[in-house]
Amino acid sequence: MSYKEDKNFWGIPYGTELSAEAFVKDIWDPSTEEILTPKQFFGIGWGINLHALGRRVGVIK
Repeated sequence: MSYKEDKNFWGIPYGTELSAEAFVKDIWDPSTEEILTPKQFFGIGWGINLHALGRRVGVIK
């Protein structure tokens, strides 16, 4: 995982940022091919990277 600071509690990632950039990065991150990425926006768990998912199924080139 290529994030600067991976915050986790017992192996479960959590995000503490409350910015629009963090929210967008959770759902649309073209810098990685991972579909499940650790949360950056406020919350726990993993987010679904729709950009990587779209590339994997062939919708996005």
